[in-house]
Amino acid sequence: MRIISRLCMRTGIAFCSVLSAALLFTPESKAQENGGLSKFDGPYIYRSENGWKNMEVRDHKIQITDHVEAPFWVTTDDGKHRFQVVQHDVKVPDWKYPGGNDIMVLSDPHGDFESFHAILKEQKVIGSDYQWIFGKKHVVIIGDVFDRGSDVVPIFWLIYKLEEEANKAGGKVHFLFGNHEEMTLRGNLKYSKSKYKALADELGKDYQELWGTETVLGHWLLQRNTMEKIGDNLFVHAGLSREMFDNKWTIPAVNDSVRTYIFQTKELRSQSPAATFLFGSTGPLWYRGMVSQDEKYQPLSEADANLLLGYYDAKKLFVGHTIFPEVTSFYGSRVYAVNVNNKNNREKGLSRGLWLKDGKTILIYDNPKQNKVMK
Repeated sequence: MRIISRLCMRTGIAFCSVLSAALLFTPESKAQENGGLSKFDGPYIYRSENGWKNMEVRDHKIQITDHVEAPFWVTTDDGKHRFQVVQHDVKVPDWKYPGGNDIMVLSDPHGDFESFHAILKEQKVIGSDYQWIFGKKHVVIIGDVFDRGSDVVPIFWLIYKLEEEANKAGGKVHFLFGNHEEMTLRGNLKYSKSKYKALADELGKDYQELWGTETVLGHWLLQRNTMEKIGDNLFVHAGLSREMFDNKWTIPAVNDSVRTYIFQTKELRSQSPAATFLFGSTGPLWYRGMVSQDEKYQPLSEADANLLLGYYDAKKLFVGHTIFPEVTSFYGSRVYAVNVNNKNNREKGLSRGLWLKDGKTILIYDNPKQNKVMK
């Protein structure tokens, strides 16, 4: 089966997805058991030569069925959460949106559905049926759903579902690429739970093939941006290094370039100077120097931070990637680090994200009564 992986590198993910679907997801109705499989995983919906298929794990068994474009169920690893999703058309989002109030900013869910669901539910972004109730407001998730947790797929499906529901209500859900998206999609599973590796091994596949562009979620992921602006608020996963102050790195150029290379292997990316930078330590998916003074991260001076914010015509920048005990601000409250240990902070009643509302930057908590303006 590794022959398919080598073909992937030479011919591209789209071809690989079709070939894999035809050769590896058979027989369609057979349930397979494996001690390493979780109780629930998926669904992974993909296009095969015989139409759309739905592959998922139920009660530790792999089940593959025909998929029709109707509501389908998504269940978390522990079976506690279950919701329906409707497949919809997707396109590349805009990179800038008009200014306005009511933007909720979250970061780095990392497969922790319980914490992700809790903050959305308690802050009245979603209702009891996991549906969008946030009206015309915005939610920005600054990357990193992959890795560490057991519910990567359900979180992606929930974001996918809410995106369409928000659009219909006049609101917006924004998901930006993080470094763990680029790691997983190039095949680096260093931080992935064993359940995902066990599933791939049982299928005789490399795990990232389950996210190829012939899958519903893989195609959706390929349309995501790396940088976006809402009014004069700028969002990016890790940060902006001094190297970003270059007229070739406009926001559309960054977004287009990352999309071009994100499904490629590290070896193929290394052949492109643009990809080498964008996915490197000073690129927007990895650079920590805006929020860390450690010399190995090449700290950014305040003058350079102001220069970069001016270059992108932004008053404030919001990043994830680097974990802090609480949501923290830098450079005179112009740069905000939103990534916290979500499970720890949920259990201890600490801050979980931000709400930009009425010109104020508000810390948000699992208990909305704790919400307070950030000083």
